Amino acid sequence: MSILHTIVAANAEELAIAKQAMPAAQLREQIAVLPKPSSFTQALHAKAAVGLPGVIAELKSASPSKGVIREPLDCAKLARELEASGAAALSVLTEPHYFHGSLENLRIARANCSLPLLRKEFIVDEYQLLEARASGASAVLLIAALLDEAQLNDLTAAAHVLGLEVLLEAHTEDELDRALATQADAIGVNARNLHTFDTSLEVVKSLIRRIPRERTPVAESALRTREDVVALQEIGAVGFLMGEVLMRTPHPGKTLRELITS
Repeated sequence: MSILHTIVAANAEELAIAKQAMPAAQLREQIAVLPKPSSFTQALHAKAAVGLPGVIAELKSASPSKGVIREPLDCAKLARELEASGAAALSVLTEPHYFHGSLENLRIARANCSLPLLRKEFIVDEYQLLEARASGASAVLLIAALLDEAQLNDLTAAAHVLGLEVLLEAHTEDELDRALATQADAIGVNARNLHTFDTSLEVVKSLIRRIPRERTPVAESALRTREDVVALQEIGAVGFLMGEVLMRTPHPGKTLRELITS
């Protein structure tokens, strides 16, 4: 079993427990009184319109490949700092076992900034979309390596009904073809192979060129320098999902400003 499917299997029990503790009908009642989320993709394009990279700054405590990255993870402070430093949006890891994340982190970020929030999770069930929307997300991540064509289309449609946008992530030519065939709002190319967790920016560079600008191309993972950002911006990337490079520094806001401006 790949790392990707191991992570999903590890969270199956928690998903079942969550459904019992908070039935979908109750989440829908909560969602019904919430305001419409701000647009994730519009925030990225707004930065691009003034020549800036639309950085999606990721709140991440740990990962399977790198272990602990930042603990404790002060989501309230980080959300305020990264918004003030020019992030276009935030990505919040909610997977508990391998990334030490939680929906509570998403709720804390929502309470402390006005940026669009992406729920970064291994989504396989519509219930997880309800959780995301009820917890303050503007968008959700779907992973082509994890879902078949029917699942991608069904979950994208369900997200749109809830007012959520979809960032659909690919890593190969085949996955990108499947992603482009959906109604996803943004198409991401992940430098990390989610079966092995190896990374390659060359994969991002080769695939990002194939994504029309109106589909909001997003470069994900392994971005470490201003030069990385500029090189991908020049070949069409609009969004830049950056986590470890920010979370490992004492002052993520300062690092973000250095990555955004020359």
